[in-house]
Amino acid sequence: MKMKRISVLIFLILAESACYGQNKKIDSLKQLLQQEHTDTAKIQKLILIGWAYHDIRNDSGIIYLQEALSHSLNIGYKQGEIRARHYFAYFLYDVNSDYATALDLFFKNLQVIEQTTDTSFYIFDTRFLDTRGIGFVYEQIKNFDKQLEYTIKLRDLVKPGIIKDSAYTQRLNSILNNRFGSVYVNLNKLDSSKYYYLKIFNLCMQNNIFEGIALSASGIGNVFAKKNAKDSAVYYYHIAASAALAANRKDVYNEDLFFLGKFFWQSKNTDSAFFYAQHSFNLSKQQRHFDLMVETATLLANIYYANKQTDSAYKYLNLSMHLKDSLFNENKTAQIQNLSLKISVQNQQEEQAKKQAVYDYQAKIKMYSLLAGLVVLLIVSLLLLRNNKQKHNAAKKITQAYEELKSTQAQLIQSEKMASLGELTAGIAHEIQNPLNFVNNFSDVNKELLEELKVEADKGHIDEVKAIANDVIGNEEKINHHGKRADAIVKGMLQHSRTNTGQKEPTDINKLADEYLRLAYHGLRAKDKSFNATLKTEFDSTIEKVNIIPQDIGRVMLNLLTNAFYAVNKKKSAFLQQKDDGMYEPTVWVNTKKSGDKILITVQDNGHGVSHNVLDKIFQPFFTTKPTGQGTGLGLSLSYDIVKAHGGEIKVESKENEGATFIIQLPTEILKD
Repeated sequence: MKMKRISVLIFLILAESACYGQNKKIDSLKQLLQQEHTDTAKIQKLILIGWAYHDIRNDSGIIYLQEALSHSLNIGYKQGEIRARHYFAYFLYDVNSDYATALDLFFKNLQVIEQTTDTSFYIFDTRFLDTRGIGFVYEQIKNFDKQLEYTIKLRDLVKPGIIKDSAYTQRLNSILNNRFGSVYVNLNKLDSSKYYYLKIFNLCMQNNIFEGIALSASGIGNVFAKKNAKDSAVYYYHIAASAALAANRKDVYNEDLFFLGKFFWQSKNTDSAFFYAQHSFNLSKQQRHFDLMVETATLLANIYYANKQTDSAYKYLNLSMHLKDSLFNENKTAQIQNLSLKISVQNQQEEQAKKQAVYDYQAKIKMYSLLAGLVVLLIVSLLLLRNNKQKHNAAKKITQAYEELKSTQAQLIQSEKMASLGELTAGIAHEIQNPLNFVNNFSDVNKELLEELKVEADKGHIDEVKAIANDVIGNEEKINHHGKRADAIVKGMLQHSRTNTGQKEPTDINKLADEYLRLAYHGLRAKDKSFNATLKTEFDSTIEKVNIIPQDIGRVMLNLLTNAFYAVNKKKSAFLQQKDDGMYEPTVWVNTKKSGDKILITVQDNGHGVSHNVLDKIFQPFFTTKPTGQGTGLGLSLSYDIVKAHGGEIKVESKENEGATFIIQLPTEILKD
């Protein structure tokens, strides 16, 4: 135990020394920045300064990296843009735990890299590390299937023969083995995980690569810990900690302390568990490693509770909950949930641009073919004029009829466009008029109140002036509220006008339905902790994978499930007001079934249902049964368009006061061969 305490003390001294050295490095870089005269050189120094702050976990790094990114975009410096965004994403992920923004930046960087013609080593290295970064983020939010997906993509980047530098190839393979070891231990495939970790461990031991030893030994320790092999787990954790000290990897050393504390706690060795957990917590606090602070605080709370030190247990449990709320609050959860949809929309827009180019080319071919046909027709007509006057007259009549047909067709097209424009304009005017009326009315009231305020101020009636000022402030808040309502309607309308032509892929419908059921339920639970509902599923296991755009169909299911939870929650509230909630149990069903040449996805609830006199309007844009301000009426309309684009149908069945059932029908032609 004494040696363990000495190792912790040594690390703290090294960490303090490293922090001092890093500050000196930053000061030196700032001096060099002042001496630079070219834009690209300044950008490079800004990036170096920003990333240097990463080691001391200072938010100042964000300011320098943002400035470097903005400056690169302004002057069109692609390499600077890619490099700054790469480090910015890692900074947000590792220091600030802002997973949603980091994930967005990683995807954006990959998109920019795909569009560039630069084939330099740096571009390849950044693509590799950004793909690894996406895997890191999915691991932190515990989406291990996605972590595996991007680990496989990482492996696919390293094709045989593409890298000539053997040392760099060895580094990439070391990273790959480490990432496969991590994802397989998360998926509880322990033998596979151990295989990959041992590959890198043996190689690094032979070459005295302490950083690689620390990472792989820590992973092997996790494998043995899951297998409950105490001696082996502790042995590898200690190797990892020692190697991390040698490599000055503060983060890895801290994690090893936590792993040791967690493992000793599971082994009911309370004293050792407390020692390692306490030191890990202190280091996490010093390093601002908030994710690990949550884990160590929770572990310390359990240890204190077991020792009947309830005050200390409550203190650490409260700290853990507070940190967890700050890391995974409602806004961050919503950002992560909607990020896949955002990326899908971007991909769809790119695909649409490609298809539009093909369509324009085909249209030109058709036009040239039509012109050629008209030329041939004209030549034939001239020949007929020579030979027969009667045929000439007939050709003249045909030409006249053709021109009349084109004119009629143009008029019909214009009429249809004007009718659609009128319908859209009426819908927009109807939806926006209500909040605008509120804005205008409250503005007029404020004008009168301000006139009155001037009179009362002249009279010296301070209390009256304050009361009128409070009324004005209240009205301004209402103006702001209704202005945001109008903004939401316009944004929803713009979203509704987009066309979705994303890439279809084989998808497990049952898994997709289950994923979005949990997504919708926990999204509502995050907003209203008091909400509860019974979830019932019945999935047809005979359904094969379906070739669809999973994000789009998922979006449809999310809309239907959100509406279902809203309906049962509203009915539950009505029962609570009647003080008779014991007679009603909110329930939502999700079923899948293969029926003949169709696949059916059913979402059913036992809410109030939909009135029969509005069933025919429910899929119309801007139509909603929700109270004013709570819905824009675009969700079901978007869902209808998405299902139609897949060649399917969406139907609704409802009984008032008993519930509603929405049925998505997809044709079997889209099944994968």
